[in-house]
Amino acid sequence: MKKILGLLLLVVVARAAPMPLILVSLDAFRWDYCALHPAETPNLRRLASEGTAARQLIPVFPSNTFPNHYAIVTGLYPSHHGLVNNTMFDARLGEFFHYNQPASSRDGRWWGGEPIWVTAEKQGLRSASYYWPGSEAEIGGIRPSYFKAFDKGMAFQQRLDETIAWLKLPPEKRPALVTFYIEDTNGVGHLLGPESAELVAAVKRVDGYIGSIVARLDREGIAANLVIVSDHGMTPCDDQRVLFLDDLIDFGTVQVDFEQTVVGLRPIGGNDVATLMRTLQKLPPQAKAYRVEDLPARFKIDPTSPRVPPVWIVPIEGWQVMRRSLFNLLLAKFDRGQHGYDPALASMRGIFIAHGPAFKAGGTLEPFENVNIYNFLCASLGLKPAPNDGDDRLIKAVLR
Repeated sequence: MKKILGLLLLVVVARAAPMPLILVSLDAFRWDYCALHPAETPNLRRLASEGTAARQLIPVFPSNTFPNHYAIVTGLYPSHHGLVNNTMFDARLGEFFHYNQPASSRDGRWWGGEPIWVTAEKQGLRSASYYWPGSEAEIGGIRPSYFKAFDKGMAFQQRLDETIAWLKLPPEKRPALVTFYIEDTNGVGHLLGPESAELVAAVKRVDGYIGSIVARLDREGIAANLVIVSDHGMTPCDDQRVLFLDDLIDFGTVQVDFEQTVVGLRPIGGNDVATLMRTLQKLPPQAKAYRVEDLPARFKIDPTSPRVPPVWIVPIEGWQVMRRSLFNLLLAKFDRGQHGYDPALASMRGIFIAHGPAFKAGGTLEPFENVNIYNFLCASLGLKPAPNDGDDRLIKAVLR
């Protein structure tokens, strides 16, 4: 009888603690960086060749950090999961969300849908997050079992050491899911541009980080499935390709929800959409104004969301639209790289690599939208996904 009970206990533990899944984000790691810099990316290229990789990963619109990171872990388009941009305004709350303010990012009211770590926790699996947009907030009353508040100054080695420590916990405490964020290519890509020598150095450094993760897992005897993604790409820009909102609108009658590579506007003070659209007819050809209902269907913007402004300005690649006050603030160190543009642009697309015992080897996938990743992550962990906008294409194409 004791032997039977012991076997049953082993089965329960095995089902409660599947092989760990590590989801790594390389912020703004463009889809072609490995091909452009083969000598600097041996680890990523090896994982891609041994596992399954996509030619390109298509971001959601706008192709910015918070909308896309949260789309990856919820399977929802931004106006369904709530993060319609890095900065946004909620008409019902009467409040702004600012991605770089902890008071916003830790407030569960802003985060809709069900991220993968909540799905895991609800179904009896522990999760951990060494950074990921949304992981610091209580969402649906649930947080990851282990998480860290974002600290850009935290050294990679410490991040890796603490992640390995989580994975070496006893089975009943060990996370089945870990999210891990690496920001280097985003910061350098913005500051100095995606064609700079410094960006090449950042690509090499990030590839080294991936090599360190794999080597450390091997050394510690931790078998894991590894999924590597990026949220978006990067394109060159400069301070000569800027249109000023001050030349177009009266800020006393229009609220700016967000600006730069995509602009969201709300009429205020008695102004209306029709009047605003007539005013925006004088936009130069480098940008186009839309009523939200008339945005391209591929953007998947729901006009009924209280966070979706009624008027949008979409510039062409490399151009930005902003208030002159913001331009003056940025001018001393103006970014040489940007994202947030139309996901149809190749420069906005990212990477997807799946490597590990659960995944097929040697496969190459045609470009797909990142909302399909959530269902795949759930299937990898044996979880029932929450309702989402994705499909099962990755489950069929990648899982063994």
